[in-house]
Order: sequence, then structure tokens, then C-alpha cells
Amino acid sequence: MDDPIITTREAAELLGVSIRTAQTWIEQNALDSWKTPGGHRRVRRSAVIDLKARLAGEKVQLPSLVLVHAPQHRLRRYVEPLDLLPECTVRASSDPFATLLTAGYLLPPVILVDCEADDDECLRLVRAIIGHPSLGHTHVIMAGDVNRDVARWQVTARRVHVIAANASSVALEEIVRRLFDGARESMHPAATPLTGEVAGNESQRLMAVAASGLVDTPAENAFDDITRLAATMLEAPIALLTVLTPDRQWFKSHWGLETGETPRSWAFCNYTILQDEVFVVEDATVDLRFAENPLVTGEPHIRFYAGANIRDAQGYALGSLAIIDRRPRSLLRSQRDALATLGRLASDRINLRIRERQLRWAMAPTAKRSLTMDD
Repeated sequence: MDDPIITTREAAELLGVSIRTAQTWIEQNALDSWKTPGGHRRVRRSAVIDLKARLAGEKVQLPSLVLVHAPQHRLRRYVEPLDLLPECTVRASSDPFATLLTAGYLLPPVILVDCEADDDECLRLVRAIIGHPSLGHTHVIMAGDVNRDVARWQVTARRVHVIAANASSVALEEIVRRLFDGARESMHPAATPLTGEVAGNESQRLMAVAASGLVDTPAENAFDDITRLAATMLEAPIALLTVLTPDRQWFKSHWGLETGETPRSWAFCNYTILQDEVFVVEDATVDLRFAENPLVTGEPHIRFYAGANIRDAQGYALGSLAIIDRRPRSLLRSQRDALATLGRLASDRINLRIRERQLRWAMAPTAKRSLTMDD
């Protein structure tokens, strides 16, 4: 199996920590490494994945990314206090173009922009960030004397936060902590009234869902074809490609069902993502986990369910490919294998979409145009 050799910087990005933290873990032998003839540290990608899994199993909260944009001479006043916060890792840039590329590639939960009232370039950067659908989850902290009518950009108080340019380090740390605490509270399993077990890496899984940029995107034929094929091959009236957010079961594709989402607490897929094999419920009315579920007692009157995991390139379960029937039934082994194969196909297409998005952001002309749009 392919197990590439990666740099300390790449390991840090994969873990979601600062390079300094990754170097510390290497020095503490938490990560096996070696030095090249030139004196540079290298690690195996599999070792980084193993460490990430151990951290998740120990309920360690990996730091979240804060992306800082400011003039070169003012970067330190933002980076230094934030770099001391254990709950975050910091990336910084003075180039609006590079900042936008990094934002589109890494999808950070918080971006801080040093933005004076007469700085049109920074204002365009903020507008590009808040106007892009892939960054719909991102909060923007605007540091400076901002007098523009930001309402015309359709900015809501929930996503944009203004602080004074001379705000103290304590005030900056407080707002970043508040944003992170709010995000983590919404991602914590207790925030969603789920029954049964919850994955030990649920916080990291939800970060992967956010980083995928899938939720609330338009329907695509590439995924509708898979649900239609699943329904046809397995003779089911309903087939769904689901993504599980903190509070929603959102359908990237839904065949035979009109609604586009349900509450997370109703999702059969909560059980699917906990296992590697296809999860099957032959008769939901006699299964104590589902007998009182609103999707069983009411429309669409689920009786039979079978779901296969949908995973990203790092192995996190984003949701499932599921088939549903209104009558009790069972699946042959060959049918389970077919559903699992279609699930892997859906995973591949999702990962291709994620990679395509990253490549689009890496294309300089496209990103530059988004920074030079007229008001």
C-alpha cells in the first residue's frame, strides 16, 4: 500500500497542529522519524495517521486553525498571542491572494483580517471569503476601524466580528476562544440528542465534514446516478447519499424521497458510521433502536434499511449510501457486497470533488478574479 514520506510541515497540517507542536511530538518520540542527509526530518504518513487516531481515542481535542491576514509589520501582534493558545494553530500571510488560496484549501473555522477603513484590498478579501459557499462555516474577525456598510455584503453578526485595531491581546484571545467554544459545543455529541453510541472521534469526524465543503451544495448528476443505480440494483424505492452534520442528516442525493434532510437524531446512519461493514435493519418496527423513530412511525414509514459508509481520503465517515424499503426484507451477501462497492464509488467521487475544489482554489487566475470583483 502507498505510504509516502512526508515533511514535518505536511505532518503538522495533517494533524491540524502547528509545526512547532509537530516537532515537539517528534522529539518526544510520539512520531517515528529520521533525518535526511541534509538534516531534515521526515516521517511516514501512516505514522501520522496512527498518531491522529490515538489522539482521537484519548479524546484529545486537536487545535483548530486560525488564518491571520495582516501587513507584514503587524503580523506579530496577532500571531504571537494566538500561538500561545493550546486550542488553535496559526497560519499567517500578508498577501491577500495567498490568504484566499489558503482559506479555500484548508477551510479554516476562523480568519482574522487586519482591515483599515480605507484598505479596499482587504475589504475585497473579506467579501470574497464571506461570499464563497465553501467558506460558509468560516467566521471572520475584522480588526480595524471598519466604517463601511458591511450589510451590503449580506454579512450577519453570526459570521463577522469587528474588533478595534488596538484591541488588547486578551480581547483577541477572548473572541477566538468564544468562536472555538461555540463551534466545539455544536460539534460535541451531547449537543445532539442521539441514541446509542457515538464515535470516539466524532469531533474530528465533524471537522472532516466541514472541510469537505459538501453540505448545502447543489445536486449533481454524478451522485444522483449512484443513488438511482443503488435503488435499481437492490430493488429499493428509496436510496440516499447522506452527510451527517452536528444537527442534520443532509442528503447530497435523494432518490425516491422529496425531503432534502432530517434531524440528525432521526438518522439510521448514526449507526452505519460506527462500523466498517454494511449496516442492515430488516424490520425497524421490531428493533428497539428504531421502533419509535419518526421516520418509522410516520413518512416515509421505513421498515428496511441498509447503509454503507462514505469516507473521505483520511478515512473519516462523512455519512452513508443507504437504501430504504417500506416493507421488511433482507439482503443477500451479494447484495451487501454490491452496496459496499457503490459506497466506495460514492466515496471516490466525493474525494474527487474535494480535490477538484482544492485545485480550483490553487488556480491563480480564478482566485485573483475573485479579489478584483467590483463592489
